[in-house]
Amino acid sequence: MPIDSMIAAIEARAYGRFTVAPGSNELMPASSQLTEFACTSVSRLQRNGSSAGWRTILLAEVQFTSEAIQALYSWAADVREQLPEPETADLYMFLLINGIPDEEAARIETDDRFCRKVVQRDSESFADLLDRTFLALISHDAGAGVIGDPLQAALTGLADEHPWTQGHIDVWREILLSGKTGADLARALASVVKPGGVAP
Repeated sequence: MPIDSMIAAIEARAYGRFTVAPGSNELMPASSQLTEFACTSVSRLQRNGSSAGWRTILLAEVQFTSEAIQALYSWAADVREQLPEPETADLYMFLLINGIPDEEAARIETDDRFCRKVVQRDSESFADLLDRTFLALISHDAGAGVIGDPLQAALTGLADEHPWTQGHIDVWREILLSGKTGADLARALASVVKPGGVAP
């Protein structure tokens, strides 16, 4: 089934970057309204080495009908009510909607009620869809046709503008992705550059 392939694609993208939670049956649709005409699943991911909360992905494969779309919205609303803060900000819905026109898919994606939504287009593979989400591949090659890593792009720009930072970029990147916050993050970044190593 297509939804099983989507789950496999998500797990492949998450490997090495995120921990995938086993089972989330409590977040599956409670009403038969959606299960009548949809295949659904839930994936929960947490970035490795981070104390941040879980990112919840609701997956659904449905036919394009107004009833199906409304049922999907109801499911997202129900799940949002169950999630603790601040995990409600990391609720996503990846949708495989058979027969949906591109303009309707775009309309659903711009409606951010309850969660962020991504709808697969006819011309997209699962990999293409994931490249439009937080699971996008990280690439240091801007010409590779893959969404680049914005942090790496910013650090590279910094090194281009201030050549003295070049030797610190890789270490700074690791620190910025470590999950540290506030004063701990500032101290870790400052400790990389020895006194006198910073250009005036």
